[in-house]
Amino acid sequence: MKSLHRAIETIHLLDDLAGEDTFFTRLSPLAKLGSLFVFLVSLASLGTDQLASAFLLLLVLPAGYRLGRIPWKQPLRQLVPVLGMVGAIGLMNLFWFQGPPVPLGPVEVPGGIGVLLLLVLKAIGCVLGAYLLLATTSLEKLACALQKLPLPQVLIISLLLTWRYLVLLLQEGDRMASAWRLRAPENRGIPWKISGSLLGLLFLRSLERAQLVYESMKLRGFQGRFPEQGTIGSRKGNLLLFGGTLAWCLFCRVWLPSFIFLMP
Repeated sequence: MKSLHRAIETIHLLDDLAGEDTFFTRLSPLAKLGSLFVFLVSLASLGTDQLASAFLLLLVLPAGYRLGRIPWKQPLRQLVPVLGMVGAIGLMNLFWFQGPPVPLGPVEVPGGIGVLLLLVLKAIGCVLGAYLLLATTSLEKLACALQKLPLPQVLIISLLLTWRYLVLLLQEGDRMASAWRLRAPENRGIPWKISGSLLGLLFLRSLERAQLVYESMKLRGFQGRFPEQGTIGSRKGNLLLFGGTLAWCLFCRVWLPSFIFLMP
């Protein structure tokens, strides 16, 4: 039940952070989306022999969080379950990976540990990078930006409505959990014998609320496209973000491994 509160608080926190006036929130959503795409592709393409590049590549995240004035507590909390799952997978490589040692700066680590570290670094980059985008760009502005790309309109609408429907689903689940605690305070959780009926009721109640939301959108003139919202930032700022991200990714992905390879 506490997890429902935390999930709702996380979504509201993302909306509040995206509504603040910072350097990142004033930039174009397309520039931020393109920068995140370049960053994730560069990070995903790194191999086990490029651990130093992966460490350096992640240094852009503290700079982005600083410019966006985003607190670290909440994204690090979201990172814990992901690291637990990735760490469990990576631990298997300690026993099964038979590759050569992996260079990490002036030292070498066993191949299994290198694979584990690389998986952890990639997980950190993906989670914190996605959180940075959502915390500096509302989903409505992101949907407006996606409309400019050659993507199906149905996909964009489904993305936005799924996000909003998720909020309704969590809110209804929190109400039902509170009602159960008031009616059965001696029980720590919901018994399995009634969990199925409660899940069905939860789906019906959230679906009814989602239908009301959609009808409200239609009454306000929604015709399948999202109007432009807010400013798109200065062109220099957008170019600085995308160009700086691209240059740093090329440095960590191409130039740095070549320089280390040529060192005596």
